[in-house]
Amino acid sequence: MSLVTIKTSHNEIDLLFLKSRLESEGIVCYLKNEYSTQVLNHIQSNEVELQISEADIERVKLILEEEQL
Repeated sequence: MSLVTIKTSHNEIDLLFLKSRLESEGIVCYLKNEYSTQVLNHIQSNEVELQISEADIERVKLILEEEQL
């Protein structure tokens, strides 16, 4: 399975609403670098990445358009 990053943030809390919304639609989501940014939060180059399966990209685009996220 190939993963695609759809949004990044220095703070994982910024991504949790979108992750929850997508999961409510049955889309499996992953937070890449979730723990390293908690430990190394003072380093601005570290970002949490919200990732989905490449197969779900079209569904996610529709959801993002509907929600204007």
